[in-house]
Amino acid sequence: MKRLLSCGSLLFLCHCSAPSDGRKDGIDPNPFELLEKQATAPNHDASRISVPVLRSRVLEQRWGQPRLLVGPKGGYALRYENPANHAHLLTIFGSPTLYPTAGATPPCYTRLDVDWQQGTLTPVSVSQQWQEVTVVGRPVRFCITDGPQDPQPALFSTETFRLIAPDGRTASYRLRAAVPGKDQAAAAANLMRTAAF
Repeated sequence: MKRLLSCGSLLFLCHCSAPSDGRKDGIDPNPFELLEKQATAPNHDASRISVPVLRSRVLEQRWGQPRLLVGPKGGYALRYENPANHAHLLTIFGSPTLYPTAGATPPCYTRLDVDWQQGTLTPVSVSQQWQEVTVVGRPVRFCITDGPQDPQPALFSTETFRLIAPDGRTASYRLRAAVPGKDQAAAAANLMRTAAF
């Protein structure tokens, strides 16, 4: 069991320290909870957001107000969580930066196979194809970015995409969703579809 915990801790640290060009803009690969712990008062100041805010009024009515983080360049992250199950969530990232288009094939994700009798974890690289969801009338590709790790469901993320807000301003966005249970990809897509200006 100690080996399981050590391996899991190492994978978590590797994931948290992965470099990202979007880190300062608000599009960040680190867990939201880690960013929230590191946040200071300016990181909670909504007046510092410099881009049109993509949000989910549907989830605000269903689950309440989201948690907010604001980056130093005016990007933001909104985290919606089901109060009955914190593994059921949608995070919306917004950034002023223009990012390159993602490739034809999404990156592999890591699935952890557990052998409870041996007390070992075996990381397995899993290839995948893009899936598609419509966000504010635009088709957007998404994929698994973190494989399921019992009891946590898979984390699905869109590629970073540009949208033009009703006021004519343009920004980059990325959505992440996790839904426990069966058919997680379809359920994650349903959460992503709730995003609107």
